[in-house]
Amino acid sequence: MANKHLENGVIKSKPKSWSKTEVEALLEQKKNGLSFFEISKLLIRTEESCKRKFYKNQKKVDKYNNSHRELKYNHNKHFIQQIDAKTILDAYSGGVSWYKINTNLEVVDNDIKIDGADYKLSAEDFLYKFKDKKIDIVDLDPFGSAFECFDLALQIAQKGLIITFGEIVSRRFNRMDFVEYRYGIKTIEDFTTKKLSAYIESRGLIFRKKMIPIIKAEMTNISRIYYKIDHFDYGNSGCKYFPKIEKPNLFNQGI
Repeated sequence: MANKHLENGVIKSKPKSWSKTEVEALLEQKKNGLSFFEISKLLIRTEESCKRKFYKNQKKVDKYNNSHRELKYNHNKHFIQQIDAKTILDAYSGGVSWYKINTNLEVVDNDIKIDGADYKLSAEDFLYKFKDKKIDIVDLDPFGSAFECFDLALQIAQKGLIITFGEIVSRRFNRMDFVEYRYGIKTIEDFTTKKLSAYIESRGLIFRKKMIPIIKAEMTNISRIYYKIDHFDYGNSGCKYFPKIEKPNLFNQGI
């Protein structure tokens, strides 16, 4: 019986099929900036196989993301109207901010990778420049996690805070290391949008701000929450105060 993979005298092996989990990991790691070579080692596949699968999925992914973007933009407009915002910091704008093009807000945007924004810094360094300013909204919409920016954003934002929780994708792969250390989440059952949001709500109290989730968008690999901010005084509650965030002056340290 002839080998069905025999072609011109050469036996060709049947390509290994891609699982849904592998495709999602490929796309996510590419978003996180890994090279195809690095991804191939993680997935135990050839670099060329990763390249072919990635580019083959681009049209499908773009169509999928378009539906997400449309939902996000509708929520953005609704949120701005609800809290009567006038100013916004867009820390992960992806070039020129959507808010500049589609709203009347006073916008300062930033993106470390894509040209067109006012600043090209890490999101944390961008927010640090505004740590003593009062801005109506801060929008954190990263590929991945914006955890390191939370306290700065809470300090700056006066009317609203928008956070995209890219950490959610880790749940699909039963990865607990990131959220366990940062959010105190111990089990996969406890790894929920509600639990991530509870962390923001508790951190808000440090800055005398009640974080009220008024829009929650839960999608396949991300969750995006829009918080309305109410201000209050601790009074004589005895609540501990935390010092303002300060970065070391590396020049004074001779570094």
